[in-house]
Amino acid sequence: MAQDAAASSDATPRSPLPGERTVSRYVSLAEARPIECNGCGDCCDSRRTGGYWTWGDLPADQYAAMYGGPPLIIPIEPIEGGEWRDRARTELDGATLSGTRFRCAAFDSALDDASGSCRLHDGERLARCGEFPVWGDAIERELRDHSKVPLQIGAFPRCSLHDIIVVRDDDLRRM
Repeated sequence: MAQDAAASSDATPRSPLPGERTVSRYVSLAEARPIECNGCGDCCDSRRTGGYWTWGDLPADQYAAMYGGPPLIIPIEPIEGGEWRDRARTELDGATLSGTRFRCAAFDSALDDASGSCRLHDGERLARCGEFPVWGDAIERELRDHSKVPLQIGAFPRCSLHDIIVVRDDDLRRM
């Protein structure tokens, strides 16, 4: 099964067609963790999800130290014609549930491009990025407590981890 999960991560996921039902893949945590990021960038830039994906509690320094001085996480806002522009951070962006639309300055890609790359991927990254969506203790606790963890990336149909449900090693759905 690990080979199937890894092999399927090589294919670029596509958005489902209207009326098409997607099929979830059930994998163990050990099988989910090595699935490679395909570089879609949907978790790195609100523009790539039509503004749906947002950032909560953006600190005043906007992680500038991690990016050598300039802000790393940049608030954006929609403008006429379906375009976006950078904007200054406000006090509201610091609220835990702020829903700040953003772009990450470290992600390189044209918006119409299906993939890109993170300039910080192999170095120091934000904890949020390094743990997205299958690392850290939280997923281990949730798996222990609930026996399955649907990865919270429904807004990212292009993501290599889309429609994956992490289950315990002995769960028959992964057989």
